[in-house]
Amino acid sequence: MTSTLLDAPSLFDRIGEGGTLDELIVSVWEGLRAHRDVACPVCAEKMIPEYGVHARAIGGRCSGCGSTVR
Repeated sequence: MTSTLLDAPSLFDRIGEGGTLDELIVSVWEGLRAHRDVACPVCAEKMIPEYGVHARAIGGRCSGCGSTVR
């Protein structure tokens, strides 16, 4: 039997003992905005905040794999 997109878990489905994908991304984003060290959701290396013209972080980039959160 082949799976379809309808069978795929949503952002809000818990997977195993962990939280949801939504909760993971929100926690990364909140950490970046608070200027805290956070782990990359892809490879667990350190995420580095990225800034625009103001002091508030506009996203972050992983120091390991280069993934971005915006």
